[in-house]
Amino acid sequence: MMGETATLALIEKALSYSKAQETDIYLSAQDLGLSRFAGGAIHQNVAHSNIMLNVRSVSGKRLGRATTNDLSDAGLRKAVDAAHQNALLMPEDPELLGLPQPSEPITVESLDEATANCSPETRAAIVRGVCLQGKEHGLNVSGACRTGVQETAVVSSLGTRAYHAGTFAGLIINTMSDTSAGWAKGGSWRLSDMDTEALGREAVSKAVDGREPVAIEPDRYPVVLDTYAVDDILEALSLYGMGAQAVQEGRSWMNDVIGDQAMSPSVTIWDDGSAPQGWPVPFDAEGVPRRRVDIITNGVVNTPVHNSYTAGKEGTVSTGHQAYFTGGPIASNLFMQPGDASLHDLIASTERGLYITRFFYTRLAHSKGCVMTGMTRDGTFMIENGQITHPVKDLRFTQPYVEALAGVEHIGSETKLVLNEVGFATRVPALKLSSFNFTGVTV
Repeated sequence: MMGETATLALIEKALSYSKAQETDIYLSAQDLGLSRFAGGAIHQNVAHSNIMLNVRSVSGKRLGRATTNDLSDAGLRKAVDAAHQNALLMPEDPELLGLPQPSEPITVESLDEATANCSPETRAAIVRGVCLQGKEHGLNVSGACRTGVQETAVVSSLGTRAYHAGTFAGLIINTMSDTSAGWAKGGSWRLSDMDTEALGREAVSKAVDGREPVAIEPDRYPVVLDTYAVDDILEALSLYGMGAQAVQEGRSWMNDVIGDQAMSPSVTIWDDGSAPQGWPVPFDAEGVPRRRVDIITNGVVNTPVHNSYTAGKEGTVSTGHQAYFTGGPIASNLFMQPGDASLHDLIASTERGLYITRFFYTRLAHSKGCVMTGMTRDGTFMIENGQITHPVKDLRFTQPYVEALAGVEHIGSETKLVLNEVGFATRVPALKLSSFNFTGVTV
């Protein structure tokens, strides 16, 4: 870790080189420890550190950007000058109001010393336990275990000054037999929050129970979605329309349904960057505090999230959702309200349908309704008379995700945190949907 003092000093040094009318600099630093394993053994153990500076310069109604990880004086000067020169080359944007005014900083605790100091030996012990579970059943076990620290900071010429440090831990497990596969994923900002043995049992059981799957006809089926499949739905809804820029440009699934009950009344979804139950970062890449935004309430589509630019276009205020890796705002610490049903209840309520562990290779087919296409993977099973009866071969689907959530019949009472990449997380329950459209069968 650089620490708050050194981090802010570095940014302020870079800021002092700016000749632009307004400048802000966002720093993202990461120390990552990663252990990859396959065939029941660790085959790669790496330690990786990187610091990126993202510079924005404003000249009148023009905005320019530059990025560097060269932290020498010459590197800092070059990046700051490049951002200024890029601004001068840009066409004027009459809707650019400049950089946001500084806000009172907020803090959130998401730094765990044990996770920050996790050794390769500790990760190896986790991997060993998982691999031994798979070995008992003759499975090929692979995956990755990672731990580390992420630091973010923003300083601007207008007076913004914000810093946050948080830890992260993640475990992905793939299990395979000759005819089946299983999968499990866990994540948290505390390594101790992850029940790695339970994740191993989950991945192993899917592969063991999934041996010798049979093909079924593609059709519309009621489905019970495990948390990983629900995570895919929320991630797609975020990427393809929960940001105000997509709405303003008419390419969001939210267009034409804001204020309408587009989903089941049992569906409530919000984003809260300060909630410790997710992977919290209390401010965005502009240094604006991240406010809780109730995106869906009882099935009603409320509002997208904003950065300062999209908020300025509508005469409102930023909700603190500018991401450094996208041009527009993004909801990245999402929550779905749980229900009161156990996973057993969701399955028992299904006369004939499918249990789905996760989706794979999902891609947007059409923005209206957030139509997605993809495949099931790593544990797809037939449900008959309220019980899982046998595994089925994976299916391809084409399904509007908004329509799918309109058909929510029951919601699981337990939620799981799914940390996809550092900076994007969902906490979601399992779901029972009345209908899901499958269009093909894998070989």
